[in-house]
Amino acid sequence: MEKVNLTDAPGRFQPAGQRGFSLIEILVSAVVTAVLATSAFYFLTAQNGMGNAGNDLMKSVNLGKLKMDSLKVSSYDELASGSDTVSERYIRAWHITVMRNDDGTPNGRKKIDMNVIWPLTADHTVTLATLKSDDTFREGTP
Repeated sequence: MEKVNLTDAPGRFQPAGQRGFSLIEILVSAVVTAVLATSAFYFLTAQNGMGNAGNDLMKSVNLGKLKMDSLKVSSYDELASGSDTVSERYIRAWHITVMRNDDGTPNGRKKIDMNVIWPLTADHTVTLATLKSDDTFREGTP
């Protein structure tokens, strides 16, 4: 069996100065690589931003629920509107409203409206609401 030299095959012969890639081919491949890398960078940055927004939302809901739970177990007479700051990032503000009957007399319930705001990244707000009743209020009575 005869050995075949591939450099002598038709269409495969290149003069000594023509071996390797040309400058144009290298520049084109560099530009294509840069475009792909830039696209991947922007995609990953957007994904990171959406992940952070989701984390902020979940944390604000949890902080609001924690405060709401502490207000619900407080004494009915001691409930009062207020606000606080958590982790130097989230602002919780709650407003207490005495619920009234049609004739204007208090009906033994207070409405608690809670807003959790985190203004550092953008103006975002989560709102929670619940009712708290005094000890004399019973389910099913007017």
